[in-house]
Amino acid sequence: MSAHWLTMLWALPAVGGLAALAGGRHSRWVALLVSAGTLIYSFSFPGGAVISSSPTGPFGISYSLACDGLSLSLCWLTAFLTLICVIASWKKDFTPGYWAAFLFLEAALLGVFLARDLLLFFVFWEAVLIPMFFIIGLWGMEGRRKAAMKFFLFTFFGSIFLLIGSIALVTYHHAATGIWTWDMAVLKGPSGRAGLAVFAAMAIGFAVKIPLVPLHTWLPDAHTEAPAAGSVMLAGVLLKMGIYGFVRILWPVFPQLTWQLLPWLGLAASINVIYGALCAMAQNDLKRLIAYSSVAHLGFCLLGILSRTPEGLLGGSIQMINHGLTTGTLFLLVGFLYDRGHRRGLGDYGELFRRAPWMTFFFGFTMLASIGLPGLNGFVGEFMSLLGMARALPIFALLGVVGVTLAAAYSLPAYQAVFWDAPGKGSVSHLVTDLDAREMALLSVMAGLMLLLGLYPGPLLRVMQPFLLGLVP
Repeated sequence: MSAHWLTMLWALPAVGGLAALAGGRHSRWVALLVSAGTLIYSFSFPGGAVISSSPTGPFGISYSLACDGLSLSLCWLTAFLTLICVIASWKKDFTPGYWAAFLFLEAALLGVFLARDLLLFFVFWEAVLIPMFFIIGLWGMEGRRKAAMKFFLFTFFGSIFLLIGSIALVTYHHAATGIWTWDMAVLKGPSGRAGLAVFAAMAIGFAVKIPLVPLHTWLPDAHTEAPAAGSVMLAGVLLKMGIYGFVRILWPVFPQLTWQLLPWLGLAASINVIYGALCAMAQNDLKRLIAYSSVAHLGFCLLGILSRTPEGLLGGSIQMINHGLTTGTLFLLVGFLYDRGHRRGLGDYGELFRRAPWMTFFFGFTMLASIGLPGLNGFVGEFMSLLGMARALPIFALLGVVGVTLAAAYSLPAYQAVFWDAPGKGSVSHLVTDLDAREMALLSVMAGLMLLLGLYPGPLLRVMQPFLLGLVP
């Protein structure tokens, strides 16, 4: 397939972002049409590997793109959630820059998942920071500027390590072979202490984005202050970049070293699962609760990936998609609730089932999917991830099971407090109205996908399978 076809996938929202900037009061229509067109176009690619590249330039740099099952699945998720965010923001009086920022963000994310040249990957990786920084800093809540700066500094700090590790990796490859290349499919990491240093540098870059404890502290603040649609993209797609880096780069480039470090990496992922869940239990703010739940759920994804078993790799990868759907929906629901009551505290509401039965239903449905109820999408990824880790290191699978239990312990009481318990003093439940037709349509689509992937995940697993099974030793 010509490079132009793959280029169009990320270039379409990039050009659309420029059009939205110049669109004035029509910017939201530009964003809607472009995001819908990008989603439709993403489904035109086959599930197998599609590779394109340009001639190699100085120092082995090339404009190389590829689209296999894993990257295609994440491209679908990116395009879908971008469209959802545009529709969810439809009634807000945002400036053209807001709509343009989401299209630029979509373009950069698609570039990350399509790039196969390591330098091109890093360029797209860095480009993601810019629109998200402005989404948080310009259109967020009261503490938006501090949260945006913290987000940028943490992630830029990680990017410095990623760049240093990438340059060291390419330099080593040149010293060993005499060939300059940034091609991810060709690069192989050094062994010994040099390999450990390069691996650690790149792993830190990915760990900040996941984020792994203790590099996670930027995430709750960013989620709390971001607009609802910004939180959807942040949790739904941006956090997947770190997991994707482990699968796409660290496993293939450092297969032996990653396996040797599995006990330490598995411990880090398990800490995420337990620590994230415990922090979520201590939260009174719905947004911060969901933010910490993301820390825990991304630990499940990493546990599956690290197992390097067929079940674990497929489970961790499909869990990235499932987490994007469930957590994105929860942030949408919190945004709809905040639009009505202008508060997010668990004690600010009560007995909303009387005033907003449909909101009560969708919130409960999504909470159950998030904690992994069998029949819904969250169960598939968590079960396969834990099954894979049980084959590799059973102790970390056991810690994961504890995390599943804790997920119910923080999710269900929060749901009960907001929707079923009697309202307390100062409650704003009387301000809450039920979902309108637009909101109902959005949530129905999201809930339908959760149910579909819970009952019939086979087609998506088959799309991912060829690439992922190639990583199994």
